[in-house]
Amino acid sequence: LFDILEPQHLPLLPKVADLWYDQPDVMISLLRFMHEFCHNKANRVNFDQSSPNGILLFRATSDVVCAFGRRTLATATPATGDIYKMKYKGMSIALAVLNSALGGNYVCFGVFALYNDPALDSALDISLKMALSIPLDHVIAYPKLSKSVFGFMEIIFRNHIKTTMALDTSIFMQLMNAVHEGLQSSDAQISSMCANSIDHLATFYYENSGKDKPEVHNLNKHLSAQPNLFSSLTATLFNLLLFGAPQNHWAVMRPMLSLMLASESSFTAYKDHLMRTQDSANQGKLNEAFNKLLADVNRSLESANRDRFTQKLTAFRVSTRGFLTL
Repeated sequence: LFDILEPQHLPLLPKVADLWYDQPDVMISLLRFMHEFCHNKANRVNFDQSSPNGILLFRATSDVVCAFGRRTLATATPATGDIYKMKYKGMSIALAVLNSALGGNYVCFGVFALYNDPALDSALDISLKMALSIPLDHVIAYPKLSKSVFGFMEIIFRNHIKTTMALDTSIFMQLMNAVHEGLQSSDAQISSMCANSIDHLATFYYENSGKDKPEVHNLNKHLSAQPNLFSSLTATLFNLLLFGAPQNHWAVMRPMLSLMLASESSFTAYKDHLMRTQDSANQGKLNEAFNKLLADVNRSLESANRDRFTQKLTAFRVSTRGFLTL
C-alpha cells in the first residue's frame, strides 16, 4: 500500500486535512486511515535497512497532523452542539496517529535534526499545542481523548526529553500539572502512562544531574521556578500507594525509586510529614516499616534493583495499611 501511495498520492492527504479540517466526517475518516496506516502492530511496518520509507512515512504523517492541527487550533471551540464530535474527536485521533508514528520503531528520529528537516519538531510542536489547548477537565472527561493526550505526553518524556526540556517554563509546568492530575485518575491505564512520564523525568534528572548539557540546564531552570515539583509528585505517589484504590498501586510504584534517587529530600520530607500525622504507637511501627523499605536498596536504577524495590513497596503497603490513620 505504501508503494502505491508514495510519492504520487500521499501529498494529497495533508491538502485534504487543510481544506476539510472543519468537516468531522471527512477528517475522522482521514485520520483513522492514517492511524491504521502508520500503526506498527505486530511489526508489520518493516522496511529494508537501507530504505528511506520509514522517514517518508513519518513525514507524510507529520504533514497531515500539522495541517489539521494548525487549522483546528486557529478555530474557536464551538459554544454549542457536540463539542467532542466537532473538535475533540479529531484532535484525539490526530494525537493517536502521531503516537503510533513516534512509537512505531521504524524511524531514526536523529536524521531530522541532522539534515535540518522540520517534520519532527513541527509535529511535536503542533501536537503539544493541541494537547494543552484542551481544558484539563475536558481531557479527563473523555476517556479516548485522555488516553491520546497522556499517551503523547508519555512518549515525549520517554523519547524526546531534549525537546521537552527546551519548552518555556510555563508550558513545562502546564505539562507537569496535567501529568500530576492524570496520575490520580481512576483509570489504571491513564495513571500508568502518567507514572511512566514521571519515571522518565526523574530517571533523566538522576542520571544527568550535574552534567553540562543544555537539557539539564533547562530542567534546572524549571525546577528553580517550581522548587516543590519533586516533593509534590513524591507525596502524591505515596498517598496513592498507601491510601489509593488497589487497582492503581502497581501503576504508581514504577517512578518511586527514580524519584527518591532524584530528590532524596522530597522523600525525607514526606516521611517526616507522614510520621507527624500518626500517634506515638504508630510512629514506631511506621519508622520500622520505612527502615525495612530502604534496607538493601542500592543507589541504582538497574532492573534488578527496581524489581527488588517494587517488591519492598508492596510489602510496605500491606504492612502499613493495617495501622495507618488518615
